[in-house]
Amino acid sequence: MIKVLLFCGLLLPLSQAGLTPESAAKIAPLPTAAEQGGLLFADLNADGHEDLLISNPQSYGVYLFNPVAKKNVQWEKGWTQVLREGRAGDASSLPLLVDVKGQGTGVQFKDGALRDAQGTVLMPLAELLRVPGPLPLSPEESLKALRVKQGYAASLVAHEPLVQDPVFVDWDAQGRMWVVEMGDYPFAPGEKTTDGRGGQEKVTPLQNGRIKILEDTDADGVYDRATLFLEGLRHPTGLAFWKGGIFISAIPDILYAEDTNGDGVCDKREPWFTGFTAGNPQHLVNGFAWGLDGWFYGANGDSGGDITCLKTGAKVKLGTHDFRFHPVTGEFRLETGRSQYGKWRDDYGNWFGNNNSILGWHYHVPMQYLEQHRDLVAKSVRSVLNADTRVFTISPPVRRFNWAGATQVLTAACSPMPWSDGKHDCLLICEPANNLVRRDVLNYTRFPLTSSRHPDDAETEFIASTDNWFRPSLVREGPDGALYVVDVYRLVLEHPEWIPADIVKGLDLRAGEDRGRIFRIAGPSARQVRKRVLEDLPTAMRSAQRWQRDSAQRRLLESGDLMALPWLLALAQEVQATPRVRLQAAWTAALLEERHRSALLALLQSFHPQVRGAALVAAGSQDISSAELATWFPKSDIPAAAASLPAITRSNPDRVAVVKRYLDQVSKLQGDAARGEKVYQKACMACHQLNGSGAEVGPNLETVAAKPMEQILEAIFDPNKAVEQRNVATEITQTDGSVLAGLVSADTPGGLSLRLPGGVDVAVPRSKIRSLKTLPLSLMPEGLEAALTVQETADLLARIQLR
Repeated sequence: MIKVLLFCGLLLPLSQAGLTPESAAKIAPLPTAAEQGGLLFADLNADGHEDLLISNPQSYGVYLFNPVAKKNVQWEKGWTQVLREGRAGDASSLPLLVDVKGQGTGVQFKDGALRDAQGTVLMPLAELLRVPGPLPLSPEESLKALRVKQGYAASLVAHEPLVQDPVFVDWDAQGRMWVVEMGDYPFAPGEKTTDGRGGQEKVTPLQNGRIKILEDTDADGVYDRATLFLEGLRHPTGLAFWKGGIFISAIPDILYAEDTNGDGVCDKREPWFTGFTAGNPQHLVNGFAWGLDGWFYGANGDSGGDITCLKTGAKVKLGTHDFRFHPVTGEFRLETGRSQYGKWRDDYGNWFGNNNSILGWHYHVPMQYLEQHRDLVAKSVRSVLNADTRVFTISPPVRRFNWAGATQVLTAACSPMPWSDGKHDCLLICEPANNLVRRDVLNYTRFPLTSSRHPDDAETEFIASTDNWFRPSLVREGPDGALYVVDVYRLVLEHPEWIPADIVKGLDLRAGEDRGRIFRIAGPSARQVRKRVLEDLPTAMRSAQRWQRDSAQRRLLESGDLMALPWLLALAQEVQATPRVRLQAAWTAALLEERHRSALLALLQSFHPQVRGAALVAAGSQDISSAELATWFPKSDIPAAAASLPAITRSNPDRVAVVKRYLDQVSKLQGDAARGEKVYQKACMACHQLNGSGAEVGPNLETVAAKPMEQILEAIFDPNKAVEQRNVATEITQTDGSVLAGLVSADTPGGLSLRLPGGVDVAVPRSKIRSLKTLPLSLMPEGLEAALTVQETADLLARIQLR
């Protein structure tokens, strides 16, 4: 808390409420900028509370007053809603309130504006309430701001006005880049948050979802022509090629779109699947990744839905599952896992996803196995690859709107992409909130798989930018072996659902809607960009690059070319070929003609463990041939779990009183982290991980370390005040009358698995489930004040916040 003596001689005319720096400091801690003086109190947002302006020769700021802490957006009580702050003299500075000698300049807030002593308007109220944020960079400047590892070179292959708001890319056989543009982020016209807030009541021409085709007409490696293939989509997230057209994920549908006359513009459009839930555009259905089995795989997005398959008439509850669909039969099947944005596979059929502060999951139990063995109940279907959530940000620190203290920690992980850098099998993870791409090395010697930081990235990131607007949503290897980074390039990354309303009013939520960049990161194995990127199919199938092999396999299955079988079978048996090439060649032969499943069986004798594992899964599959694919599949009887909905909130006066009592007392104590470790072991580690210890049931405590004290105390002593739907408890009553309650860790055809405190997974066959219901409660018990003293709580906070 700021000492009063720091303000001596620096007082200014006060607001009508009569607040002084001394009296204000008794209400709540003042911002650091207040130490140099130049304070002015005024009710800027007309809520009856005095807000704070600071402007001195060193720094400035505009801070709105929070009368109570706001749990869901993680703001403490006091002057904590920061509209702007920075060093004096920058582009967003306020007029000086004190000079270099500490004397008042006569500037005051009067009649809705900052005015000088003569009454001249220096800054109107609208500008004071605006949230300026860091300024954008030009495409050329943003390229200079990018940092890549030694041995790699970055270039800019596309930028505005050619491309805007890109979130996903892929290439056709002609080398054209197809770009998905979510121009309606964060709101499509007419959309609102669950609390009724809308998109600032304005619609722009760019506020719609689009698919563009980019071409490099002069073969210089830079795209120079764009054709608008399709627009008017609602929050499109991905695409995949099939025959002459593309599948597109855009709520509420997965649709097929095609250009039938060759002009580059869509003239055929039909939905294949519908019913995907709308909501926060960061949590929508997305895809697609090509599977070795000839299906397209997609991610749930955390929103679920009741899906109607328009080709087959089947209806499927998506619930907490990811999915796959077949491009010929129109079948739709559930897959293990619930990924947020981006579900991708490696060369051996291992699938990966992630979610915000989870770097990556390995989905280690195939759904097809669980479907074939309904008598078995998996205790878990996914595992965390790496609990290390540290990141090394190089962009200037900017306060997160919904997590003010979050720095140097993974908070927006997406698009986990397997990739080989020539020495290691890696996983690339986009982190748009921290303006970087992280690189982990996958460990195939353990199962489920794990990962660790790349040895070259111990204290730095693989790709990072000093530009705060750099927002990578996808990084993937292109046809030429280079990596392509898709940069949405936006100021506001947070969805308005989680930003305080007063701050939203001063934000340009669509700042950057007319911008977007795509970077090429060329390593030692990258080739020169060519006009036609898909080589002849036998050569492409031999390639070390997954894009080449996947595209070749897809083209062969599109055509059903049985003339390719001789060379595919020969390649599958060629000992000089790499294991990943042999596996994909064998898969392709088996999909083209059922009798060649023996090529997969032969790979069971391979020396390569990943190939043996993938061949075992493939050879035992009941859906390996196109004929059998035309026979999911009975309608699912799996009960749908809770989709991603707004948090359940409730107020308990008794719990509120406990939180207030502990807050008042803990704030006056000095915590000891060493003692706090013992408290953690006694009270927390059964359900929470911390620095690699403990069980994974509730949130990893490293991810809450930067949150305000009051919010942490609320989570401990009032756990049911706000519970996200995906974290609510599920209660199972078994046929013998016994009752279990826990978090759903696996939902499979054979049954449910509940994760109980202690990290124990209990599997319950469906035949033993009498009833199933979702409880609007957290697994975190109430009444921990009986087990934790005030001093122990202070010690625990010190341990959690220890860096």
